[in-house]
Amino acid sequence: MKLPSWVFPTSAVFFCAACVALSPSERLRTLAGDAGFIPVAVPDTRLRAYAKGKAGTGAASRVTVYIESDGAPWRFSDQPPADPTPLRPLVLNMAIADAAPVVAYLGRPCQYLSDTDLQKCDPELWMRGRYSNEAVTAMSLAVDQIKRTTGATHVSLVGYSGGGAMAALIAARRSDVACLVTIAAPLDTNAWTDALHVSQLDLSLNPADVADKLRNVRQTHFRGMRDKVVPPATAARFLDRLSVATIIDKEKFDHQCCWGEDWKVLRKLSCLAQ
Repeated sequence: MKLPSWVFPTSAVFFCAACVALSPSERLRTLAGDAGFIPVAVPDTRLRAYAKGKAGTGAASRVTVYIESDGAPWRFSDQPPADPTPLRPLVLNMAIADAAPVVAYLGRPCQYLSDTDLQKCDPELWMRGRYSNEAVTAMSLAVDQIKRTTGATHVSLVGYSGGGAMAALIAARRSDVACLVTIAAPLDTNAWTDALHVSQLDLSLNPADVADKLRNVRQTHFRGMRDKVVPPATAARFLDRLSVATIIDKEKFDHQCCWGEDWKVLRKLSCLAQ
């Protein structure tokens, strides 16, 4: 019998929340602020965004937007998190490590909300509908606002884990994407859920279905050969349709190790450095 499709979030990690003094949302504000990022008021109040820098000319006219993963882990196989806020600041730290002139961080729907606001947020947005049309539309509109705030003319999208699937779906709808980078991402969600023996995300869009729309977009896709959360082979249908894509396989990497630790080096191998 198949388990519910949302049993295995792509950011499935276990973390002792009691081991830190600040809540994840508080750490987000503190880490972002200390690194010079300021809040961006995006149209959808279920999203949180931060940006640093103002666009100029040439490469400086582009804002690099880092997109958060699916978020908090499941407590048990049949018990989703009550709050999808990530428990580790991996993606924010990757954004902070990026030395580009204009950089932004964009959370996913319902992450980092107050208890009151979270109660108004549909749980399907971090379960079966995590890549729904509603979620992708809200995220793309947030990217528009980040562009306006920073004065950028083009965007680069970087997504880790489920954020990579979201980045691909957003990029497929836009004409201003200069570079798409995914890291350990479920780029064919049907193949991914099949590999994990769970039911499909029936309220979500599948990046593999829109891969043809990305044929003219420069892109780099990183995969960990030891990744058990997002097995690298599950991206095949997406990648096979994109002859322009650069695929970088890291033999000793799994889903967690060592994307954040090595990001400064890995970034130089991607289209972000072009």
